[in-house]
Order: sequence, then C-alpha cells, then structure tokens
Amino acid sequence: MTAKDILGKALSENRSNLSLYESLRLVESYGIPVAEYGLARTADEAVELAERIGYPVVLKVSSPDVSHKTEIGGVIVGLKSRSDVRDSFRKISDSLSKHSPQAKLEGVVVQKMIEGGYEVIVGGLVDPQFGPVVVVGLGGIFVEVYKDVAFELAPVSLEEALKALGTLKAIKILKGYRGKPPADLESLAEVVSKASNLLWEYKDFIGEMDLNPTFALPRGAVVADARIILRRE
Repeated sequence: MTAKDILGKALSENRSNLSLYESLRLVESYGIPVAEYGLARTADEAVELAERIGYPVVLKVSSPDVSHKTEIGGVIVGLKSRSDVRDSFRKISDSLSKHSPQAKLEGVVVQKMIEGGYEVIVGGLVDPQFGPVVVVGLGGIFVEVYKDVAFELAPVSLEEALKALGTLKAIKILKGYRGKPPADLESLAEVVSKASNLLWEYKDFIGEMDLNPTFALPRGAVVADARIILRRE
C-alpha cells in the first residue's frame, strides 16, 4: 500500500490520526528506515512475531483513537521471552479497555528494541503561514530544557539537513563524546531529508508528523516510533 493509499483511507473514514501501525507503514513506504516490526491481533501472533524479529522487543498499542500510548499503559519495553510477550499483550489490551473503552484496537505492534546510539526527534508540521516545516533535535533534556532544535522549511536536501544538524548545540555529542562512538550523521540527515519530502509531498494530507524516537546509530539511523496527525480541511 502506498503512502497516498494509507492517508486517503484514513481521511475517507473521517479520522484525525493514523494508527501507530499505519504511521510506521507510511514512513517505511517512503524509504525511511524503520526498526523491524509487525502487527499482532492475538497473543499467539505477538509471540510468533517476537520470535521472528528476535529479542528484546517492545510492544505498543496500535489504535487510530490513541495518540499518546504511554499515558494509557500502551507501551511495554525490554521483553525477552515468550511469556513476557504473552503477558504484555494481555496487559496492553486490558489497559486500553480500562482507559479508552471506546477506542478501536487495531492490534499490538511488536517491534525490535533498539539499543545504543542517540535518541533524536525528527518531526514536522504544516504551518499556516510558512507551509511545511521540518524539525530535528537530540531527545531528552536537549529538547525539554534547552530547546535545542533546528527548523527548516521543507523540502530539505541532504546537504541542508547536514547543515541543520551542525547548528545544534548537541552536535558535539552526536559527533562522539567521552568515548562514545559518533553517530552516522549522513544517515540521520537522510532521514531528516526524506521526512521533509514526505511532509512536502503530502502537505494537503498531513498536519503534524512526529518520528520520535529516531535512533542515530554508529552505522545508520532508524525510526522507532511515529505519530501522524491528519489535515481535514
């Protein structure tokens, strides 16, 4: 299914959001690397996926009616066994029923847990005045406390994305700090560039996009979570 198919289906259903699974498929369909994942509708399917993907894995609720998964207990990380996965599938299903009984449960995403690297926020929105804008910054306190992010008007080339990364205060950390290996900045810049192109091409469909976290690894960069809010004008 293409990006346009995914967005068109959701808009035809008069929805405000894509589900997690739809968001990951949309991002992946545009050539942006995504941590290996699959959708399970039963505990048995979740175990099968976890065995195929390889432990440790993360389980996340996937529903078009849930934007903030952690607030309803919809994310469980660090699962290392079949019993962990089976129990966690049940816990997530029960938590959704308790906190959002009207929400439609599409299933539970089983995803490879990414370890190491740097957690980066890549996102964007369609501003009423400036149009599509992409944002990138290191996660954690760098965003929350220091507001250390770079904004660029979409679309952004690979070279422009690299320059944007270079303006961050956190660039010294991304280049390797106190013995930690440097991030693959070119691969991270490619994610930023492709995300900006996605936002630009589908600016009439997408209102906001949040690829958080995106992991900048010593080799490569990969998206681990995605949230897409639709435009319904």
